Amino acid sequence: MTKLIEIRNLKFSYPYNLILDDINFDVNEGDFLALSGENGAGKSTLINILLKNLKKDGGEIKILGKDIEAFKDYDKIGYVPQAKDSTKIAFPITCEEYAILGLYKKFNIFKRPTKECWERLDFTFKDLSIQKLRKKPFKDLSGGQQQRVMIARALVSDPKLLILDEPTVGIDARHKKDFLKLLIHLNKYHGLTILIISHELDLIKDYVTRILYLHEGRISHA
Repeated sequence: MTKLIEIRNLKFSYPYNLILDDINFDVNEGDFLALSGENGAGKSTLINILLKNLKKDGGEIKILGKDIEAFKDYDKIGYVPQAKDSTKIAFPITCEEYAILGLYKKFNIFKRPTKECWERLDFTFKDLSIQKLRKKPFKDLSGGQQQRVMIARALVSDPKLLILDEPTVGIDARHKKDFLKLLIHLNKYHGLTILIISHELDLIKDYVTRILYLHEGRISHA
């Protein structure tokens, strides 16, 4: 079984506040893994360490077989932040302009998307059934629509792993199940490994294949 992420004895703290204490778990290829826990338990902190926005205090992390300090291939890790972060995008930008930025490293020497970039975006929007949103301003979308476009941006680079931080927050109850069914489709039929961070355990438990629970800085199996 291929391990996409390996975490051993991970520790992290802010001054006078221990957040993560001896964290150990793997994310295996094909997983639809949920990391749950109460607000403030350290779930987002853990993700920020994986994304190298924060530096661990101790322990070992390997991503796609490489020590995190040496890992640079982040186009293989798709990341969808919390919906509230999308409200920071106040400037006029269409959904396709927002999503194509996920392929920025593949732009031409003039920093413009190539034909191949647009073809990849077209395929992704069709696969997510959001073609009708391409020309719409991102900031005018509903929470559920924004999440799908944010997933499109994360998927255009064809990642091996998709990480979502509280993706159902800000989505009305009617669309939450549709959103989770979309993730199941990506996991089962596209072979996409998914790590979802959520405190809504009752909502997600019937969709994911494995659940880890973060409490008082430690991991347990829910």
